[in-house]
Amino acid sequence: MWNKPYHAESGLSGSSHGRVGTGQAVPNTKTLKVEQQADTILDRIKKPFMPTTWKWFRTSGEAKTYTYQPRVSETTKLSLDVPRQFWPYIVDSSGKSYQSSGSKLNIPMSSDDYLEMGARTKVIMQDSETKSSVSTTFPVLKFTVEGKPYELDWEKFARERKIAEGAWDEDWGYSNKGKPTLGAASMYDKTLNLNWDNQLPWWWIILAGIGLLAILKFVRR
Repeated sequence: MWNKPYHAESGLSGSSHGRVGTGQAVPNTKTLKVEQQADTILDRIKKPFMPTTWKWFRTSGEAKTYTYQPRVSETTKLSLDVPRQFWPYIVDSSGKSYQSSGSKLNIPMSSDDYLEMGARTKVIMQDSETKSSVSTTFPVLKFTVEGKPYELDWEKFARERKIAEGAWDEDWGYSNKGKPTLGAASMYDKTLNLNWDNQLPWWWIILAGIGLLAILKFVRR
């Protein structure tokens, strides 16, 4: 059983510490406290929050974490417009990339899968000119497909990419006019579009009908 909230918004922010120049994630001093939520029948059949946009990364205020899990017996196909430059770093535990073609990131989920995005993580990146190490903040993206976990691996990203002054056409980097950062460097403010395609089995219609009749009988008493 997944130990995240069924669907929620949570705040998460962090400060940097850690080894320099390694491309390693910088430990956060503030962590998202997640309590085990006991699943009830109602929890697992009610419609979860499914936004059409989400502020994946914000350079001010607290991060907003979005979590999602389909209802019992529901299948969901979610499309996210995550910038393609990050796709090679969305990998499984063996380092294999999740998706390499298409216009959007497509995530099919069953009722045992989940999605989490919007929390913050920090890595140390090397400046391409000064060779100095720069703490850089990025947003979390993780999900499962058929129970198999995938995650945007920012440590891998930091090992293979470098940060540079003047690279303003990227979705991340140093601050520039109209492009603030969180700290010395980070992703710029980024909103993702979410397209949902949900399918429920036929017996859901029967359950919904029974539930509606029960409510009508209760109201008429």
